[in-house]
Amino acid sequence: MQLMHDFFVNMMIMLALLFIYYQFYRDENLAPTSSIKRKIFSGLYAGLIGIFLMIYSIQVDATTIVDLRHIPLLLVTLYGGALPGFIALVVIQVTRFLIGINLSSFVSLSLLTSLYLGYLLFRKWEIPILIKAIWMLIYSNVIFSLMIVYFLLDIKSLFSEINVLYWVTSIVTGLMAIYTTEHLRKINYLFREYKKSATIDPLTGLNNVRSFDEALNRAVQAAATDENKPLSLLVIDIDHFKKVNDTYGHAAGDIVLKQFGKTLRSAARLNDVVSRNGGEEFTILLGDCSNREALEIGERVRAIIEENSFMITKDISIHITASIGASTFPETVPTPSQLYREADEALYQAKRSGRNRIYSNEQTVKVY
Repeated sequence: MQLMHDFFVNMMIMLALLFIYYQFYRDENLAPTSSIKRKIFSGLYAGLIGIFLMIYSIQVDATTIVDLRHIPLLLVTLYGGALPGFIALVVIQVTRFLIGINLSSFVSLSLLTSLYLGYLLFRKWEIPILIKAIWMLIYSNVIFSLMIVYFLLDIKSLFSEINVLYWVTSIVTGLMAIYTTEHLRKINYLFREYKKSATIDPLTGLNNVRSFDEALNRAVQAAATDENKPLSLLVIDIDHFKKVNDTYGHAAGDIVLKQFGKTLRSAARLNDVVSRNGGEEFTILLGDCSNREALEIGERVRAIIEENSFMITKDISIHITASIGASTFPETVPTPSQLYREADEALYQAKRSGRNRIYSNEQTVKVY
């Protein structure tokens, strides 16, 4: 009964600390490309898990205990690479020497070092990560068994209670830890994708309408308290975009929209908020920008669009134009809350007047 209790405690410690780690790092899963800071923290945290597993080791009999300190070392090396694995090894082993410097502590050093070097080799295999982790667990148990035989000088020790128990607990707890880690990493990935899709247009990579509304509301509140910093808005619509879809298909239309978004982003200023508000309508929110500057930016955008070739296939490219409506607080609207309405009205005036032009305050700025 005590054996099962210790085994259960070890497993719960492992899973609970893994859960805490992945809650703390929800925005980035540990990877070989992670920052040095992230790798150092991950190595220290894995070392901490190893310490807890040493403290709450599994009592086999009155004189024998085993622990699972190798599992956090395995996980952090598998996902993070050499640096976090090495840090975890050092933390675990230094703690073991602090507990006592004896034959057992040097055996621990030999075991962990052998495992760490083996993990580095296994993680290079181009196989599914779950299969890779299972092989790493088997390797861990084989090394442990070989050390038992070496120090006890008895081949029968391979079938001893301590070795059999170690294999069972190591495999079961290791598989649970790996499964939990993969599950938490997948949840974090889906969480990041959900956050991204909530604010980013998936086709163009620009801000979506929800993100635009939030940015506009923040800018309106800021402009309402500081009229010395004008706020401008450009509403942009692709002319006759339906013809593109009808002629080349909706897939080609999506390709054009994606290139159009890149064109807007390159034509706008660094801090401007560029959004796709739906369909073929886009906006550029211009902070601290006068009406004259907004018209200059809008004209630059219009000209770049007109001159650009939009590739549909490797052999087919088309030219498109866009109509633009502009508004500015406080120059063309009395309150910042009217920015979008006036820019939208100016856009439709530009379209009614022949398209491929920019309008502001119901006057044509430039006609081509």
